[in-house]
Amino acid sequence: MRKLSVVFFLFFSLIVFGEDVEIGLKNQAAIDLCNFYDLTEGIVDILYLTVDNYWHSGEYSKIFPVFYLITKILPEDINAYLIGGWFLINGIAPKYQGEEKEKIKNFALEFMKKGVERKPEDYRLYFEIAWFYYNEKNFDQALEYLEKCEKYQHTFYVENLKAHIYMKKNDKEKAIKEWEKIKETYPERKEIAEKFIKLLKEEK
Repeated sequence: MRKLSVVFFLFFSLIVFGEDVEIGLKNQAAIDLCNFYDLTEGIVDILYLTVDNYWHSGEYSKIFPVFYLITKILPEDINAYLIGGWFLINGIAPKYQGEEKEKIKNFALEFMKKGVERKPEDYRLYFEIAWFYYNEKNFDQALEYLEKCEKYQHTFYVENLKAHIYMKKNDKEKAIKEWEKIKETYPERKEIAEKFIKLLKEEK
């Protein structure tokens, strides 16, 4: 087991730091890693640092494989599914056209749905999937996932997106109902909600 741990450390040290980094920094990484009670947690933290390094160096094509690896090491890490899926849709897919673009977007969608299976009580992935469908103008699918969000603790973003979808669908009654809910549930959004309610009632 100890030999396996050493192999893991050497492998990820090479990924993160490369050969041109001073040996002292590698030694510090080893010390930091050993401070974790669970070695898996330490490895995942190093992988997140790897993502950060790739982001700042502009090596975007290398980012998603790291998130994918994180989900294999720590399948309950919802952030990896969330950010990884978002990055594929918004950072990688736009560089392609036609069938290849759609293939990447669909892969991202399925990737996020795997995260839902791992932690179904977390509203964030439902919302990200709803947002994907919203941008695809698939409003009914978006609403389906927003309703899943509402079963769990969530932020005002959920009702806010539902209200905008109903407005897009020209369903003023349901849109008003959502803005009324926002007005009552989220006092900090009261002024905005009232403006939309007034606008919708004037249009009826």
